[in-house]
Amino acid sequence: MGPDLKGVTTLRDRAWLERFISAPDKVLASGDPVAARLFQEFNKVPMPNLGLDQDQVDALLDYLAAGEETPPQGAKPAAAPAPKGDPSMGEKLFAGEFTFARGGTPCIACHHVAGIAPLGGGTLGPDLTTIATTFGDAALSSALATLPFPTMKPIFGDHPLTPKEQGDLRAFFRKATPRRPAVETTPIVLCAGAGLLALLLLTGALGRRRLGSVRKALVAEATKGGGEGRWVG
Repeated sequence: MGPDLKGVTTLRDRAWLERFISAPDKVLASGDPVAARLFQEFNKVPMPNLGLDQDQVDALLDYLAAGEETPPQGAKPAAAPAPKGDPSMGEKLFAGEFTFARGGTPCIACHHVAGIAPLGGGTLGPDLTTIATTFGDAALSSALATLPFPTMKPIFGDHPLTPKEQGDLRAFFRKATPRRPAVETTPIVLCAGAGLLALLLLTGALGRRRLGSVRKALVAEATKGGGEGRWVG
């Protein structure tokens, strides 16, 4: 989904990398040409703001520069993962059965998740069925906290999700899995019925044809040499 980071510390200036990793949304909004090109090149999916502090940014860049398999010694550990949420509550929030505390629009108005409702969700935004595996926990948590996407900023800019709502939605997305479409049985039944009817009609036609042939043979046999008298006396 995103660019390969191998060699990025030699390709980009470290000061720019620090700014971009610390606040990618602000760098993109500033009209930075590199950020704008990356945004266009990678399907217009913005890098979420991960909320890293300066020590974490430095440790990450040192790791990328060194090409090590493990972070450098003394690096500050990443922030603890967000607490688990309630997937059933997340589903209700997504579907609009429960309203968001700060007045945000229900997710289902623009998005779909497999099995969420008989008629499905909206199509304005992308299908979110696999967003948990596509984004990963850290990026998904950041996306729910900041909602940096262009179509969502006007809707949630003044109505951010509460931490609990973020946790519940994250738990719901983790639980969501693609579902195979139901098999359409009606066409199969109709085709089978039509085939059976055709077979019965064909069998009946062949039977009548065979019976007619037998009758003709009997009549021909009866009329040989004696006519109908052979059969009456």
